[in-house]
Amino acid sequence: MVSLFVALGGAAYAAGGVPFNSVGEAQLRHSAVTHAKLRFNAVNYQDIVPGTVGRVRANLGQIQARVNGTCPPGTAVGAVDSSGNVTCNPARPSEYGAIGTQSVNGATTVASATLPAGSSYLAFANPSASAAKTAPRAVDVTCTLTVGDAKQSVTSTVAPGETESIPLQLAGPAGAATVSCLTAGGTPASVTTSLNAVQTSGNN
Repeated sequence: MVSLFVALGGAAYAAGGVPFNSVGEAQLRHSAVTHAKLRFNAVNYQDIVPGTVGRVRANLGQIQARVNGTCPPGTAVGAVDSSGNVTCNPARPSEYGAIGTQSVNGATTVASATLPAGSSYLAFANPSASAAKTAPRAVDVTCTLTVGDAKQSVTSTVAPGETESIPLQLAGPAGAATVSCLTAGGTPASVTTSLNAVQTSGNN
């Protein structure tokens, strides 16, 4: 039996037995992807020839194919599956919203809307929190989006004279949809937000 060896940096390795974790960026040749490179997880975008990776070798559970369908006039897209096929709803979903601006010092409701029973909803809000230039310190602003009994909270630190966005997104049942914010340390902040909720299931 003839043994094959490859010289790498002065050391000899058996061609069929590359040591684990021994292939890295220095050993890769750009624009030439081989099975060995993929095996050792040391491939970056420069090593992949454009247009060579398709659905055959992709993890289909982690990608979304391009949308390949439309819905008739008067209806609306209700869902898109991983293959890009659309499911049409017989009518456009109901939408609800509110806009509010409040000076927040402690806990304060900034915007609210009532979501009718019999449906579930996906709500979006993007509070914009500002601290005065004269504020003695940065202020932590925590905003909470509530949809029925579901809640999501995000905290952002706002420097004096600055404005920070606090994006929120939450699915939940019918009931009250609110955006409330609170500050810490006794330093106030001005918060402006829109609140939008779209019906995702149930009757119009």
